[in-house]
Amino acid sequence: MDATDSKEIHVIHATHPLSQELFRMMATPSEVIKANKSTSQVQCTTCSTTQPKLQTCQRCKSVWYCSKECQKKDWSRHKTWCTAAERPKGIKKLVETLVSNITLVTMLQVCAALDLDLINDKKKEIGFKFPFMIRVDIAIEPSDVYSFVKLFLTNDPVSEKKEGMIQVNRFHSHIPGRSGYVPLTQLRDNMWRGEREKLNGDPVRRNDPLGLLEFVNNDSDFSITVPLPVYSGPMKLAREKEPFMMLSGLTGKTFEKPMTVASCMEFMNLHVRADKQNQLKLRVEMTETDKAIVRCARDKSVAREAVVVLRQKMARESIYAGMPRD
Repeated sequence: MDATDSKEIHVIHATHPLSQELFRMMATPSEVIKANKSTSQVQCTTCSTTQPKLQTCQRCKSVWYCSKECQKKDWSRHKTWCTAAERPKGIKKLVETLVSNITLVTMLQVCAALDLDLINDKKKEIGFKFPFMIRVDIAIEPSDVYSFVKLFLTNDPVSEKKEGMIQVNRFHSHIPGRSGYVPLTQLRDNMWRGEREKLNGDPVRRNDPLGLLEFVNNDSDFSITVPLPVYSGPMKLAREKEPFMMLSGLTGKTFEKPMTVASCMEFMNLHVRADKQNQLKLRVEMTETDKAIVRCARDKSVAREAVVVLRQKMARESIYAGMPRD
């Protein structure tokens, strides 16, 4: 490259002085997250037995079994896509922490109410007579903007042990078995029916719609599915659709964003980003795959799904505004 063609990029990043105060006001207390995690249950991949702790596949860390017998029964199916996990504990621990966070789960419930128009389901069919399915694509992104820019715009090396944070990159809802979507697997159908029966027996929760929430990390074949009831509080937020008040770290000014699925995701991502002390326990060391996805995002010829989804996120969220793309 000719010297006259080279460009020097200066990254200026400021943190609004009120951002940490706002984070502390909205953050789910760490003791609440810990208490919620202690009540979480894991379902056996083979027989659907639910227990607080199950054995995991030591190679991929992405399926769980209640016994060695169940693991052996599932091996003929599982071996076709079992690959070694880059993270020692897989993605399960992060997902468990995320779904134990009241602030973040409330936003996911609001997203479901908006995307499926649950507030106008007067006949109470969706989530009552039949389930809805939510897919959330999550990724691990550098926790500081400078490292993201460095990965995205340059080929310069970054620290081998680079701190990352969980981000919600895509939210998609559908009704299984309708509009061309495949029906639920038997395992997921059993999960939904079992949880629906529990809600029906609870006088406080029986009027809450229930679906399933699938977390996918970096478009892998591995996913984690959990029940997602939509409580009355998030339904009220979706009905009122009060706009988000956003703070600019560069100008210090506030601005409004209408409440949509996209702005709810942006709120969640900014909330995690504002957690400088890792109070939410949603920060983790980045893997080489995590770094590669950010590096590839600038190359529009790369069609890998996780890369495309990251580009879409960058196009809609304010923190990436003004970042060179070409």
